[in-house]
Amino acid sequence: MRAIRFSRFGPPAEVLSLEELPLPEPGPGQVRLRLTHRSINPSDLLTVSGEYGRLPRLPATPGFEAVGRVEALGEGVRGLPIGTRVVPLGVGGTWAESATAAAALLLPVPEAVSDAAAAQFVVNPVTAWVMLVEELQLEPGDWVVQTAAGSTLGRLVIQLGRLRGYRTINLVRRPEQVDELLALGADAVYCTGDEDVVERVREVTGGRGAKGALEAVGGRTGEIALKTLRPGGTMLVYGMLGGEPLPLHNGEMLFRGLTVRGFWLSQWFRQTDPAHVTATLGTLMQLMADGHLLPPVEAEYDLADFQTAIAHCERPGRQGKVLLTG
Repeated sequence: MRAIRFSRFGPPAEVLSLEELPLPEPGPGQVRLRLTHRSINPSDLLTVSGEYGRLPRLPATPGFEAVGRVEALGEGVRGLPIGTRVVPLGVGGTWAESATAAAALLLPVPEAVSDAAAAQFVVNPVTAWVMLVEELQLEPGDWVVQTAAGSTLGRLVIQLGRLRGYRTINLVRRPEQVDELLALGADAVYCTGDEDVVERVREVTGGRGAKGALEAVGGRTGEIALKTLRPGGTMLVYGMLGGEPLPLHNGEMLFRGLTVRGFWLSQWFRQTDPAHVTATLGTLMQLMADGHLLPPVEAEYDLADFQTAIAHCERPGRQGKVLLTG
């Protein structure tokens, strides 16, 4: 089978290569999946470069999410027909044609959900839902600010905001994204290059500021998001797209009672009751099946074209996820 591999950490364009590997054999309680679509996430690229929070033993295959069909059953697996379309949970190394996974950690995919949507079911939809609903505990009518609003996750936040009655303030770098996100359902969209962003947020929120913020960029952009919070507000840091540290002003934190903390989806999966995880995943999959939650796709590339796909991921102004197929 074909697999994308790396034997040292470094820039993805330099350390990744396409290799031929033997088909993996499923062990007891496992299945082998024939994967068809895989997402390229910032976490995948950070893993390859050696900057992610948890790193694999080398050599390794990147990739944290995918969709595929059951191809072979290991000992003891029952009630899972060959050909069943599933999303594997907690599986690394999805940038390959096949992978093994625990049968107990497979999520069936309804027919109404496309392969392209199912391939990016775990990382962005679950992150957006958990941050909005569980971590910030937003109520209908609450205002939430987000940076990187044009990203796939940012677009899902806008969709969930419309669905649940949250009002979203979306910060972008490029003026051409303003009308696009407003058409998607954003309540307000501002360019971070404008000098009056904080004041405009105060105006649109009636002088109060936002209850919560979702921050993935760092640097000045993160600082702007922090300043838009109302007293007692909370900012969740879930990414490091800009590569710059987040500047925190002691007085801003002290006298306005602000909270800034990180959110890592892997930690949520590890620490959350399995029954609650199952219920959350079921809710989100149903929202996808009903057409309420649609993760956008910008392009698909065969595994052999991974270099072009990664370069596409690094282009500014993308409107959806880049997927690896084949």
